Amino acid sequence: MNIWRQDPDDSNRLPELTDEVLVAVEAHLGVKLPDDYLEAIRIQNGGGVEPRDLPIVWNGQDDIALVDSIAGVGLSDGLIQSKTLLTEWGVADDRLVAFAGDGHFFLAFDYRESATPKIAYIDTDSEQIDVLFDSFRAFTEALTTVEFEPFTGLAEGEALIDYARRQLYSTDKREKAKGANTWLNGVDMLGTDELVTELLTWMNDETLRDEAIYTMQHLIVARRLQEESSIEAFFEGLRQHDDPYSKQAYEETKYILEHDIPYE
Repeated sequence: MNIWRQDPDDSNRLPELTDEVLVAVEAHLGVKLPDDYLEAIRIQNGGGVEPRDLPIVWNGQDDIALVDSIAGVGLSDGLIQSKTLLTEWGVADDRLVAFAGDGHFFLAFDYRESATPKIAYIDTDSEQIDVLFDSFRAFTEALTTVEFEPFTGLAEGEALIDYARRQLYSTDKREKAKGANTWLNGVDMLGTDELVTELLTWMNDETLRDEAIYTMQHLIVARRLQEESSIEAFFEGLRQHDDPYSKQAYEETKYILEHDIPYE
């Protein structure tokens, strides 16, 4: 079972696993790591994987989780950092051992019901946990490369601005979210003013707030949006809500701006 992306400069790849390190890490975590995971880790001790797309059903809708890398086993890096990572993102359960994820979500070995773990998907924004697979092998077999359909939304002769507006101001909230994404992808041509004005009206709508936060945050950290009044209006909208996603977005965006961290 070789799932690893061939990248000699992969910073997430750890030194070859030894029995001594494995015993120490399992003792620290208080679990026995599954054999199918260890089989993969003995080929390469963590790092980027290929393919990376994980089709899932979340909140009743089809979605794709991007699995950029899988944690290896080390005395100071990899799985041993799971508790720290999960605690930072509001998940306090030692029976969950995170092996992948970006903070907004994690994939984890789930020992809550058995010493033989299943694979759970943790959404830290909604604080939901869903068991997806019975084993690590089943998880890796589900990884694929999703071929996205080419953009075909424009009607013949329709300008991009008209198409984006048609979506953005739709009465269908899914279509509105698509409109925000369309506008974001075409922001160099469409500008930010009209999009930002609409997004700020979404901040008090629970079904649209996450999309507004994601899009506004991207505009700000990518330096597409520099108007102070709009940025402050966004921050004010975040401060009015106590959900983890709003709090995290506020802290992240403030930190990036205050430390002038370049967008990559």
